[in-house]
Amino acid sequence: MMENSSLIWFVVGIVFLLAEIIMPGFIIFFFGIGSLLTALATYLFNIESVFVQIIIFIFSSMLNLIFFRKVFSQLFKGKVSGQKDLKNEFIGKRAIVVHEIIPNSLKGKVEFNGANWEADSDKFIEKDSVVEIVARKDLKLIVKPVE
Repeated sequence: MMENSSLIWFVVGIVFLLAEIIMPGFIIFFFGIGSLLTALATYLFNIESVFVQIIIFIFSSMLNLIFFRKVFSQLFKGKVSGQKDLKNEFIGKRAIVVHEIIPNSLKGKVEFNGANWEADSDKFIEKDSVVEIVARKDLKLIVKPVE
């Protein structure tokens, strides 16, 4: 029975580790590590009590989560050198209005870098006008007419 318990904990650990690939947050990984440690302890120390196995799982998972999450998060996140603030990358650039822009309307669109973007302005702007991008809010560009 003990070997079956350690095998079950091992399989549960692998499932948790695979689930981490699908789910964001980097927390399930530590439950997978806890399951693998429980499988190892169950196998090495002949632990047959399910209650003791669950206690080992909870403590090993929580301790790993508390002490190693920050370290592993930085390790797996990686670093980007020369990273720009992409939100401000468009400010000051020019675009062409492809659908008239009416203030506070969802219909305005501009073409920028070969793609159509939703656009808004505090002034009415006609189609085919050249505009300057003054801000970006998520996927919407805030523009003003070029004079």
